[in-house]
Amino acid sequence: MKTVNSNVWKSISDMEYINGLKGGDGHVTEAFFYGLCNYMLNDIKYSLLQGQVDYDELVNELFIFLSKDNWRKLDTFEGKNGSCLCTWLTRLVWRYFNRQRDRILGKDTCDIDSIRMPKGSDGLDAEMSVDINNTFKSMPNKRYVEVLQLMLVEGYNAEEVAEKFNTSVANIYNIKHRAIVQFVEIYSAC
Repeated sequence: MKTVNSNVWKSISDMEYINGLKGGDGHVTEAFFYGLCNYMLNDIKYSLLQGQVDYDELVNELFIFLSKDNWRKLDTFEGKNGSCLCTWLTRLVWRYFNRQRDRILGKDTCDIDSIRMPKGSDGLDAEMSVDINNTFKSMPNKRYVEVLQLMLVEGYNAEEVAEKFNTSVANIYNIKHRAIVQFVEIYSAC
């Protein structure tokens, strides 16, 4: 996870954040997700999601949510009564992640018992299938398991998986990368 110098992200005004995000300013975007939203996203990561989801995956989810329709959600921020962007975001983002919790944790998409590996003709293939299935069952993030199952075992492409998960192709590639890292860590530990 990246970190941003607090002097940088604290010195950006609410309107600079909104205009920078909409304009694709990389420095503002990084300061927003890794500075302004850092405490909130870490709180969501550990309080709501029990630490089962990487910070960067939460950033991807939030980026996709906020950037829909040319960052339309940000247009609803009015700053009434001295309200700051961070306070306004906290309610919006907590509601979003609370509604998406089961999907993000993979609870509503993956039945671990339905995972199946290709059947081989020799004992080595069968042994590998057992090892892979055991690793899948040991992985804490079942969403990762389903992405690996769909893409690597069943042969779905990223576009098809993105449609199934109702997310972007870029996010599916990020999830797949993290899934492979988690798979290798768990497989190596066995």
